[in-house]
Amino acid sequence: MLSSIELPSTRTEAEPVRAPLSNLLAAYRAGDSLFASPLGSRLGQGVACALGADAASAGAPAQADGRAQAAARLTRRASALLQHAQDTLGIAEPVLMGAVPFDVRQPARLVVPRTLLLGEAAQAELLASDDAAARPPATAPRNVCPEPVPEAYEAAVTDALARFARGELDKVVLARTLRVALQAAPDRAALLRRLAARNTRGYTYAVALQDAAQAAAEGLAEPAAFIGATPELLVRRFGNRVVVNPLAGSAARSADPERNEAIGAALLRSPKDRHEHALVIDAVAQALRPLCRTLDVPAAPELVATDALWHLSTTLVGELADPATTSLDLALALHPTPAVCGFPADQAFAAIDALESFDRGFFAGFVGWCDAKGDGEWAVALRCAELRGTAVRLYAGAGIVAGSVPASEALETGTKFRTMLSALGLGSALD
Repeated sequence: MLSSIELPSTRTEAEPVRAPLSNLLAAYRAGDSLFASPLGSRLGQGVACALGADAASAGAPAQADGRAQAAARLTRRASALLQHAQDTLGIAEPVLMGAVPFDVRQPARLVVPRTLLLGEAAQAELLASDDAAARPPATAPRNVCPEPVPEAYEAAVTDALARFARGELDKVVLARTLRVALQAAPDRAALLRRLAARNTRGYTYAVALQDAAQAAAEGLAEPAAFIGATPELLVRRFGNRVVVNPLAGSAARSADPERNEAIGAALLRSPKDRHEHALVIDAVAQALRPLCRTLDVPAAPELVATDALWHLSTTLVGELADPATTSLDLALALHPTPAVCGFPADQAFAAIDALESFDRGFFAGFVGWCDAKGDGEWAVALRCAELRGTAVRLYAGAGIVAGSVPASEALETGTKFRTMLSALGLGSALD
């Protein structure tokens, strides 16, 4: 049986041995906060206190200083929330868990759980578990509605290419969504088990977007949730050590081993994808250098694989210049990286506003945790879905640079949808 356990006081990256992740997943209930990483897992149960809506950020103009001011407010409010949990509520080592949206001017969902359970990372034991690795029963959705439709998405990519030709920007990430109406609300614990079983090298998460009273007011049996399994670490901070691992440049994998290897090798050689990746790494390094005493930036990317895609990956490691800089401070300094927004950031943000017909919400924001010492991990919110009863909304995006092919970028977003569609038993929803 699981019990409440305190976070370790050590500032190393290695977590002590904890309960198997499968135990935490068995204990998960709607309304809980879950974050599973390659270093360990955290399940927050109950809410001791939460970040309220920030009226000051509502309706802010679409400009860089508006986002910078909102980020600064968020760090102050998060720090005050942790202090309140410690000083007023008597929580010895409070931890902030939750999600920050793509546009930081919108409300973040951050809570301090009443109880924190620690577990291991996803390991082979989870993959071997009969119900964790098993495919969900195939189900037929009542309705599937893409927004925008692929043809409209390709038109937006064409518009972006024209902006590149005019010299307005170098990269933009364009997203689309998939609205799915299910026959019945999905079993969230089982969904998380399947996502974690297929994502042992990445980050699996669940963030409750409302409390039970708010859910009941909407006629929902359980609170809406933001759930996903992302391959991308935004930032990890333990003590003075900082690790960042951007991914940019992708290619769909093949079931044929020889073809799959050839696809990965071609991605690693691709001038277009190497350029896209370099834009991201240069911007990330530029954001980190003022905050780090030392920073190691590898000269070239390496290949990493998820269940569906090859990615170009670079891991940057630094030492903090100021130990008071928290993991949330670092995440906000980095966000949004060109991997989810584009470059230059202001022009890319404006292009996204003009070319996307929907609100990203928490998609391409970040999810994770930060404790009172400032340690924590935040992952980029990708391969995700928002769940509201039987209504599910999936999100996926692709990085557009000069040389991108509109039809290929639409196919890439379709491949990225498949992580969540497969876990939901909707593998043929796009066929």
